[in-house]
Amino acid sequence: MRKIVLLVFCVVYSLAGYCQNFDEPKGKPTVFIDYFKRSSDAPFSWVEGLRNTVIEGIQKMERVILIDVDAQDALRIESQRRSSANISSGDDNEMDRLSVMEELGAQFIITGQVSSMTAAYKTRDGKGYYDGSVSYTLKVINPKNGTLIGTKTFQHSGLTGGTGGNKEEAIANTIKSAVYSMRDFVDEYFKMEGTILEVNSEKKGKAEEVYINLGSMNGVKEAQKFTVYAIREVAGREAKKEIGRLTVKAVEGDDISLCKVQKGGEEIMKAIRDEQPIKIVSREQTLMGGIFN
Repeated sequence: MRKIVLLVFCVVYSLAGYCQNFDEPKGKPTVFIDYFKRSSDAPFSWVEGLRNTVIEGIQKMERVILIDVDAQDALRIESQRRSSANISSGDDNEMDRLSVMEELGAQFIITGQVSSMTAAYKTRDGKGYYDGSVSYTLKVINPKNGTLIGTKTFQHSGLTGGTGGNKEEAIANTIKSAVYSMRDFVDEYFKMEGTILEVNSEKKGKAEEVYINLGSMNGVKEAQKFTVYAIREVAGREAKKEIGRLTVKAVEGDDISLCKVQKGGEEIMKAIRDEQPIKIVSREQTLMGGIFN
């Protein structure tokens, strides 16, 4: 077994399409999640239930340090005031709130806008029930200047919706889908980046297992997938080329994990031997992504 050691690159988090313009934090980034705004036909209690489910889904990923503004005295808005039409439609002073969040340590901010929450009465085999439908948009914002980093819209209905004997039950069952939708959201906007530390095993000039410099403190879990890129500089710009793919076999420490090389073992070995910089970037963990990626 031949071990080839690489220079350890700094482990950073980045947001897709934004890493060149923002100082990425080390380890897990601190993310504040604000109150959700809502349309006039979306009851306050339903929106609060959706927001709590979104928080649960993000926390399950263990990718970020998530701070609920409702736990911060300087940001808390009383429930009675939040349920009013003005606050719900966005008339609160948002830039002042962003400034306070930044002072409290926010590196990213998540906001939400609920556009629709309905439960339609239907019948099946002579029995009546309510069919829920929920639509909302999440935004990731830079607290330093209020710049929009990214936005993603979710629709839970039909196969991803829920039913119930009354409207409240149908909506409660529908918003459960938000927990699973947060996997894609976090994977898209809070990617993990690092590098290969060393080749643990090789066969016929192909890397079979490698160690990476990402671990539990970054939110890495077993079966996490990564894309491997060879990096080079062109006219002062970073150019990258995909050369392989990895799947985490075991998380062995705060900043180290063992990965199986799923694709590109020969290319990875060549890049290492040529002392070419290597970057690994997390990939989405959806079912379809697991089958085809």
